[in-house]
Amino acid sequence: MPGRGIVWERVCNNSRDRLCQDGDLSWCRMNPPVLKIGPGHPRKRGSFLAVRTGKGPPDWIALHKGLSIIGDDKDCRNGSWATTNIKTHQVKAFNQHEEQNGVACILLRMPDKSRWVIPWKVLKPLREKNATISLSRLEEIGAKRWVIKDPNEPAYDWLNPLLEVIDGYVS
Repeated sequence: MPGRGIVWERVCNNSRDRLCQDGDLSWCRMNPPVLKIGPGHPRKRGSFLAVRTGKGPPDWIALHKGLSIIGDDKDCRNGSWATTNIKTHQVKAFNQHEEQNGVACILLRMPDKSRWVIPWKVLKPLREKNATISLSRLEEIGAKRWVIKDPNEPAYDWLNPLLEVIDGYVS
């Protein structure tokens, strides 16, 4: 159901913004394609009525020291997370991005509010099997917890744990 994880997406957007402030990342959102079909609210400048014309891309794309990273923010509300929550068109985008020497990942929040980054190279074989992942299996499969960079702030750094698991990456 679209929009279910909107609060989690805001948390992830804030983390990417904070990494930008640290000078570690530049990023932008990727929105689904839309067709403008009419005017919006008369008192809201710039608004318009639109319909989606296609499947949405992954949520964001980022750049870190020449490394291109594409990702999607996923929120798990049950005891385990189904890899089928990565839609087929997102799988295609992740595969294409990695074929171009980019990196793809999922930023996942589990029901206990723990925050994880899962590289696509780890997740891809599980997605092909339509597997589900429990909280207890995340570290076992190669997912990494977000880390605290500043003791006065919540854990917002998913980038460094991701970089740790990328083969041959030297920062």
